Amino acid sequence: MEITRATAVVDSHTGGEPTRIIIGGGPWLKGKTMQERWKYLNTHLKDFRDFVMHEPRGHSDMFGAFLTPPEREDSHYGVLFMDSGEGVAMCGHGSIGTAYTLVELGMVPRTEPVTKVVLDTPAGQITLDVEYQDGKVGEVTLANVPAFVYATDVEIPLPSLGGKKVRLDISYGGNFFAIVKAEDLGFSLEREEAPELLRIGQEILQVINEQYPVAHPTEPHINYVGLVEFSLERDGAPTKNCVVFGESNVDRSPCGTGTCAKMALLASKGKLAPGEVFLHESIIGSVFKGYYKPGPKIGEFQTIYPFIKGRASITGFNFLVKQKDDEVGNGFLLPR
Repeated sequence: MEITRATAVVDSHTGGEPTRIIIGGGPWLKGKTMQERWKYLNTHLKDFRDFVMHEPRGHSDMFGAFLTPPEREDSHYGVLFMDSGEGVAMCGHGSIGTAYTLVELGMVPRTEPVTKVVLDTPAGQITLDVEYQDGKVGEVTLANVPAFVYATDVEIPLPSLGGKKVRLDISYGGNFFAIVKAEDLGFSLEREEAPELLRIGQEILQVINEQYPVAHPTEPHINYVGLVEFSLERDGAPTKNCVVFGESNVDRSPCGTGTCAKMALLASKGKLAPGEVFLHESIIGSVFKGYYKPGPKIGEFQTIYPFIKGRASITGFNFLVKQKDDEVGNGFLLPR
C-alpha cells in the first residue's frame, strides 16, 4: 500500500460540536507567531485542511484544532482552528475540547483539583482551567480574550427576502459575529429549522461582509464577520442560539466565542451584570455557562473579560491516510 499522506488525530465533541485535534503528521507551518502561521495555513495549506475536514474522512460540519509549538514560553501549545471552509482566529468550543483532551491524555502536566492549560491562538493567549480529581477530568472553564460590541442596529437588505432589511448587532468574542434576533425572521431555533438557518445565515454573511467592513483595533488580521448568531432571549429559560459559519457549518454547541460576544452585547445594554451567570443553550439543547468581569478599553471599545464553562468528551482516535491512487484525493463537499 502506497500512502502519500498520514495524520494522527483525536476526535472529541464539546456540547455536541466536533473538534478533530491534529496531534501528529501535520505539515510544517511557516511563521514564528500564531498570526503568521494562521495566514500560512489559510493561503498555502488548503489541501491539508480539505484532507482532515472534508468527506470522506470528515464532513461539512467538521471542525479542527491543529496543535503547534507554542509562540510564548509560558504556553503549553499553539493551536490553529479550522472549519470545512477556512481557518478561524479563535474558537471557544474547540479550546474547551482541546484542553480537555490534553489533560485526559496527559499531554500537559496534571494537577489536582484544577489543571491549568495555556494555549496560543491567532486571537491571543488563552487560559483554561480543567477540573481534574482522582484521575477524572471534569468541566473546563475558558478565560477568553477581551470581548466588545463593535456596532449596533446595523441594517442590511436580504435579496432572498425581496430586499427586506434585517437588523443586527456586530460583537466580538474572539471572532466577529453578526447577532440577529431569531424572532425577527420567524425562527424559534428548533432542530428542523437548521437548513433554513444555514441558508439565511450564509446570505447574511455574504451581505454584511460586502457592505460593512470591520477590523479589530489591535489585531488587524481579524477583519471580517465570520459567523452569524441567531439569538432568542427567553423569560425564565436560557437564551437560545444557533450559529452559522464557514462554508456550510451549523454549530451544535452553544458556541464559545459566540457566548462571549453575546455577553458583551448584553453587558453593553445593561442586561447582564459582572459576575452574573449567563446560560446559553444550543439548537440541540446543550448549555454553556458564562460570566464576565469588566475589561479595559481597547481603542474606542469598552471590553469585558469573558469566561465560559463547558464539558467535552473524546469520541475516537484516528489515523487518517491518503493512498496514492485514491480517486477523491484530499476529499470533497457536496452542496447543501
